[in-house]
Amino acid sequence: MAFPTLEEVKAHMNLTGIDDFDMILDMYLQAAKADAENISGRNFSNPLDENYEEPNSSIKVAILTRVATSFDCRQDNDEEGQKEAVNASIFIFRQYSKRPIF
Repeated sequence: MAFPTLEEVKAHMNLTGIDDFDMILDMYLQAAKADAENISGRNFSNPLDENYEEPNSSIKVAILTRVATSFDCRQDNDEEGQKEAVNASIFIFRQYSKRPIF
């Protein structure tokens, strides 16, 4: 299972057929992918590297959730709501971490 695409993000967020937000959604998607790799310590993006792994469905859902939360809270001052959703995706990334966090 590969990383989510922009089209999958848009489908997840019910934005299919709406191109107005593609640039910002792609920016959030790239950031979420980087976070998934940085937090888990795994290589999900470079298939030419010998340490490459396919992200599982939990990682994919965490990335979709992170993008949706970032987009939804982009102009919101509700810091607690955003923290809760971001922490939920971080929890998933850490579950699959090669470098356990004690």
